Amino acid sequence: MRYLIYSDIHSNLEALRAVLAHAKKEGYDSAICLGDIVGYGADPNECVDIIASESETSVCLGNHDAAVIDADERGYLNPVAQAGVSYSAARLTPENVSFLKSLPLIIEFENNFIASHSSPYKPENWIYVLEPIEATDAFHVMTHPLAFIGHTHFPVVHNSNGLVKPILPGDRVRIHGGNKYIINVGSVGQPRDADPRAAYVIYDDQKRLAEVVRVAYDVDAATEKILKAGLPPMLADRIRRGY
Repeated sequence: MRYLIYSDIHSNLEALRAVLAHAKKEGYDSAICLGDIVGYGADPNECVDIIASESETSVCLGNHDAAVIDADERGYLNPVAQAGVSYSAARLTPENVSFLKSLPLIIEFENNFIASHSSPYKPENWIYVLEPIEATDAFHVMTHPLAFIGHTHFPVVHNSNGLVKPILPGDRVRIHGGNKYIINVGSVGQPRDADPRAAYVIYDDQKRLAEVVRVAYDVDAATEKILKAGLPPMLADRIRRGY
């Protein structure tokens, strides 16, 4: 089976539409969204509408999603992130709030992998997996050999041998038996690896191959919406630069 796996849309409608259109042409059987549908960008309702309407998509809760539906989750966010969360919270429909409230922190798949927004280790604490020590904590609690995550907006692979390797566009990560892997799929709407193109992953569970794909989208339209909405200009600059 071929899985489309993506994360961190952050209310960027143009990027989300570009990813879904591109992935449809590439072909996939099922989709997984790793959360942070909202926050930062100008189109929270439109992005939730699309993802909620995709019946073949499994969806995890992200920290910005949690912050939108629960004010107690906002205190640790920086002022720019809080501005995006407040903007989304003020605009989401009751139906979309209910959808976000229904989302789990972790999803287990029969095909021997799991999906979560942040580290599988204490996912409710929104821990970033950046260094080997953080990956090791996750490997210790993983009962599956493979986890797909988001949260850092940076495509990278960690394995239980201590490997930490950025995944470049077109790179294919092969899952070998005997090791555990954590693959960060990057970000659709807020890339931070100096490549402003939207990122997603195609995972073929028969070939045990994961590939990161990058897709250009209408950045000008997305930035214009951010500025028109009165959101911090830094958010427009960030998606132009890709970091």
